[in-house]
Amino acid sequence: MTSINAAPSTIDYAWHAWVTVPGEGRAFAHGTVTVPVSFCWDRVTCEVAAWLGSQGTTGRLADIHLILAPHAGRTD
Repeated sequence: MTSINAAPSTIDYAWHAWVTVPGEGRAFAHGTVTVPVSFCWDRVTCEVAAWLGSQGTTGRLADIHLILAPHAGRTD
């Protein structure tokens, strides 16, 4: 038998952080991230930090705050 109520494989988090933008100073950043449900809180924080770093900002992991936000990034 196949269940139509299977557990989701991803989960959404809203996040916000104070970051440093080179040449500009401190800035408030925020967004949403969708990750596998198997990711622990620390792994999600690291994923957000990696993305922020790829955007040219710097910050501390302790400055990134996560909020569990089911369906935050969904459009369906």
